[in-house]
Amino acid sequence: MDDLKTFFKEKDIEFIQFQFTTIFGDLKTVEFPVSIWEEMNNGTGVDGSSLGLLETEQSDMRIIPDYSTLAIIPWEPRIARFICDIYGNDGKPHPTDPRSILKKVIEQAKEYGYEYKIRPELEWFFLDEELEPIENGQYMDTLPFDTFGVLRRSIAVDMMDMGIPVKTIHHECANGQQEIEFKMLDVLKQADNTQTAKLIIKAQSLFEDIIATFMPKPFPNQAGSGLHIHQYLTKDGINVFADEEKGVSDILRYFVGGILEHVDAMTAIFNPTTNSYKRLVPGHEAPVFKSWGVGNRTALIRIPGYEKKARIEYRATDGATNLYLASALLLAAGLDGIKRKIEPIPPTSKNTEKLSPQELKDLGINLLPENLSIALDNLEQSSFVESVLGREIVKIYLEVKRNECKEHLVAKSKGLEEERDWEFDKYLERS
Repeated sequence: MDDLKTFFKEKDIEFIQFQFTTIFGDLKTVEFPVSIWEEMNNGTGVDGSSLGLLETEQSDMRIIPDYSTLAIIPWEPRIARFICDIYGNDGKPHPTDPRSILKKVIEQAKEYGYEYKIRPELEWFFLDEELEPIENGQYMDTLPFDTFGVLRRSIAVDMMDMGIPVKTIHHECANGQQEIEFKMLDVLKQADNTQTAKLIIKAQSLFEDIIATFMPKPFPNQAGSGLHIHQYLTKDGINVFADEEKGVSDILRYFVGGILEHVDAMTAIFNPTTNSYKRLVPGHEAPVFKSWGVGNRTALIRIPGYEKKARIEYRATDGATNLYLASALLLAAGLDGIKRKIEPIPPTSKNTEKLSPQELKDLGINLLPENLSIALDNLEQSSFVESVLGREIVKIYLEVKRNECKEHLVAKSKGLEEERDWEFDKYLERS
């Protein structure tokens, strides 16, 4: 505690932010002057009902800082931030806290001796005031077409200043679309980093009078924005996904089997908006079918073919997802596959979008849920997802998302323009 007080003084910190994440992935903040740090260092109360985390009569919650997440806000160096866990009045992690749920699954993995690391690829759009792509750049363009590379680079610098290790930054396929890929780190740190990175991207864009959106599919004729999740599993420092002779280990195969077994129900969390399913269509390297394969970018689960160290890339998640919940589910499903030795369908190197219905049937390949309503039906019927996320989160999630689907149907019934306006109002800046 004395070290923190010294740090605040040396860095001229005037305010502290406590940040935390809701069920639906919104980053929230409580701020206070550093002069009352000693009163606040064990956390503070928040109204859970106003955050959509609790019923009104059960509204009291407490957010407690994780000191290891200390960082200084680059554009406001007077402010230091901590990421918080949410606790109940009983002093235990609250069952609706996404971060605590991920920590619980991490501990389950440790019981098997496993360490789970991920590497997210974060994609988003820069839009102008007319809500159109701000430039006409294409995949990995440079100047004169990639006119906002300077802003993207500034974002990457802020990320590194806040302790987020960056691997690559580049223009993505669509006009105005950007990507930053992280280096591999343990999953909890990466979920924290993703929330921080999204904050940096939106803040830096706001300062330039630009809208940054993680909305999965804002434009029907352009590629959508995904959040690909590269996954690594080690035991005693050894990559258990790799096999020197076969390349792909039995453990990797079972891990994939677990994900495919539960993916229909998990999709409601991975792709949480009505707009998400406009991205999961043929023609833009977004997965449509429940398949896996080595080096196959049309597969839902890709085993990259250009690296010797085997890993898994899950390609369906998008930037609207809550990465705490999504990665908890991926890890839990993989562990279930390992424990039960779930055999997945055979891998394929074929372009699944070009296979006939009979060929898909012969390979055991089925469609992902085609819309949010279907995904919610699968979620509601899944005892597995409830066992991972808990009954309270599932209940709240279903209630909110069912209402969202009803609102969407009303807008859709009025025509494409009304539907687009509704999705833009709902998701453009909140995703």
